Amino acid sequence: MRNPTRPPNSDTLRRRILRWLGGLPFLPLGLAATTVPAGAAALRPTPEDDIGPFYPLDWNGDIDADLTKLAGGPGGSVEGTLLRVSGAVRDTTGKPVADAAVEIWQADTRGRYRHPGVDPRTRDPAFQGFGRTITDAQGRYSFLTVLPGNYGSRPPHIHFRVAQPGRSEFITQMYFRGNNREGNGYAPPEREALSVDVAPARAGTPAAATFDIVLAAR
Repeated sequence: MRNPTRPPNSDTLRRRILRWLGGLPFLPLGLAATTVPAGAAALRPTPEDDIGPFYPLDWNGDIDADLTKLAGGPGGSVEGTLLRVSGAVRDTTGKPVADAAVEIWQADTRGRYRHPGVDPRTRDPAFQGFGRTITDAQGRYSFLTVLPGNYGSRPPHIHFRVAQPGRSEFITQMYFRGNNREGNGYAPPEREALSVDVAPARAGTPAAATFDIVLAAR
């Protein structure tokens, strides 16, 4: 019998978190971690942003970190430019936020969301539309998706939600530098801090963007 006073090991803790999230698999990563050197200034928290009207209503089915393949879908290749979005979730001291759920949802290359409010005939049927993964011990995450199209007058963007037991949920949006203004030319002052550069695709690899997320202290 396990000693009830003994703290759970990392595998037990991970299983508890996965049960909390609905039993999703953990996806190991191979990204570089970043920490703040001792004595350095605290990191600035990532600006929050709106959740928007298209947060997924049903997280059953295929919701893994590869949005380019939809299990049970009609088959065929996803439309658009493949994009690897990766980064690390940390707090303002630089400490990694491990075992946190990171969710993304976005428009497809046509600018259409996978959502009950969107006519399915107008969107890419091969695109998963949203996904979830768990940060590793260094707070790292990674998704394979596509570059989103413009949604109406809105510039291309990807929604993020970070959730962890005992911590307030965090919601923001990631934009693309050089194409991050609304149709009227306006961009909020914090928009640039939410914008990323995209490294072009090379032979055998997708385009890539790094989006690190800094959460305020508990």
